[in-house]
Amino acid sequence: MVWVKSEYAGELAVLSTWLVGLAPWSVSTFSVSGLTVAAFRFLPFRVQYIFGGTVPGERPFLWMWEIGSFQQSTELVLAGQLGTAAFLVYLVPFWLSLYYYYEEERVAAVLPVDPVRLFAALLGLVGVLSLAASALFVRYFAGFTVPVGSILALVFAYLLATVDRT
Repeated sequence: MVWVKSEYAGELAVLSTWLVGLAPWSVSTFSVSGLTVAAFRFLPFRVQYIFGGTVPGERPFLWMWEIGSFQQSTELVLAGQLGTAAFLVYLVPFWLSLYYYYEEERVAAVLPVDPVRLFAALLGLVGVLSLAASALFVRYFAGFTVPVGSILALVFAYLLATVDRT
């Protein structure tokens, strides 16, 4: 079964890339020492809300590349590095999508591979990297974590990879 018609594959690639960038790749809630924490991890940054008190030295907003140095656990440092890698990989399809939005034929003519397949591969890599980072957060924080954007990136990667481009 074809999910997307071939003539709309380029538009789906651009829209998918933008949606992956807007969605949080991980949403977590957990409790520590009587405090409830809600963390929203987007590709470039993390926003964290603490309910029930304050934590000295806590920073509610961190850029993704700051998470590794802010944490004390090896697993969380690795999770921050994987999140940073996912963000850096995401920059490629994001910038390509901006150009591809206006110059679809030119990009298709210049690239040695099908642009839609390239978007699929890059979004798939973003999904795998952010899912691995989410898995490390799940292991470290006892609570509830949903890898929203990670799954979204993998679903869009699958849809783009299976588009009939003949």
